[in-house]
Amino acid sequence: MTGNGVFERKSTGTAPACAHGRAENSGAAERDEGIVIATDVRSGTYTFLEQHVASVAPDQLSRTIDLSRIALIVGIVFLHYGMYPNFRVSPFGGVSVSEHEVAMFVNSFLLFFFFSVVPLLSTISGWLFFAFMKDSKADAAPALRARICKRFRSLYVPLIAWNLLYLVALSALFIAAPDHPIFRSLNLDFQVAGLREFLNAIFALSHHPLAFQFWFVRDLFLTVLLSPLLWLLLRKAPWLGAVALGIVWLCNYDLEIFFRPDVLFFFYMGGLLRMRGARLGISWPATRWLIGIYIALVSARAMAPYFIDESTVALAVVTRGMRLIGVLACWGAFLKLAEAPLGVRVARWGAMAFFLYAMHFPLMAEIKLILWDVLPRINDFWMVTHYLASVAATVVLALSTGVLMSRYAPHTFALLNGGREPARSVPRAARHAP
Repeated sequence: MTGNGVFERKSTGTAPACAHGRAENSGAAERDEGIVIATDVRSGTYTFLEQHVASVAPDQLSRTIDLSRIALIVGIVFLHYGMYPNFRVSPFGGVSVSEHEVAMFVNSFLLFFFFSVVPLLSTISGWLFFAFMKDSKADAAPALRARICKRFRSLYVPLIAWNLLYLVALSALFIAAPDHPIFRSLNLDFQVAGLREFLNAIFALSHHPLAFQFWFVRDLFLTVLLSPLLWLLLRKAPWLGAVALGIVWLCNYDLEIFFRPDVLFFFYMGGLLRMRGARLGISWPATRWLIGIYIALVSARAMAPYFIDESTVALAVVTRGMRLIGVLACWGAFLKLAEAPLGVRVARWGAMAFFLYAMHFPLMAEIKLILWDVLPRINDFWMVTHYLASVAATVVLALSTGVLMSRYAPHTFALLNGGREPARSVPRAARHAP
């Protein structure tokens, strides 16, 4: 009994020890394997970045920014076409599964494709705004103060001027023709609007302004006002700030003061790129892959109603998330195009981008009404033709107006364009001075 007991005690003592040793060896092996995998991933990431991310020459970078501005604003014109006049189905949901599928796919595809416009413009704005951060010894206070004052003149003053101009013109139209169909396209009901609604129509205090596209300008200016806090976050906890604002953006939480969280997050990311001195070049092979992936994602999102009956949280998150790929794809494409003669010519219109942005609505709404009445018939072909013709006419008319005003009414043009002068009179380097 005793012997057996001693034996049993020794056995029970030795077996766990052996098992514990094996467990330790197994755990150590797993840790070593994990370290090897992490090292391989890190090494592979560095190798990929070395191959596909590079510095960009200042002249090419400046030209790429000009090109991206005008190209992205044309994209916004496409995006703001909205619904076809004969079809009360929003392209924001995707294609229609019952009628006009081709026309709806074209509209929805381009809409989702240009969802990357605001993120990329915001990133560029943040990168330019925080230019002083490349000098670690620079005094931030006067730099921030000067930039905030400059953005007040280049962003908020034009916002007020354009919306006041639109309010006066549309008020006159309402008095003359209160049933004009263009009023159905506005976010202001002239019949019941009170003082608060009219103040918001001009100043965008707590609601979208009369020219609704100025929500972006208003959010950008509000972000600029908060730039001292963003600067502090960039200096003290840059990656924590990126993660926190990224979650806010992905959840589409407007923080109760923004119209949308897009501008804040991507403006911050532009500042982070500037602070880190990140290389901004993307190789053409990587760009081709990014464009292919983005087109596939946008196509799938546009076709989603064929597979998903109604929008879900997951679909909304994926729709937002794919914009990250769109930002990289579009930026890489602009870098490549900026090297070509066509890109050089188009980039010269970069200083007119703000004017086009400001004028395209409600001009677009009126052009849609006019062109719709001249269509010979209503089918998918003519609906798409109307879509493309409306965008083209809006862009041409707005840019032509801007060119004429810059020549014959330069002071008025300067006010409406936020002080941005046409490329013919201002060196590119000066236009991109912070």
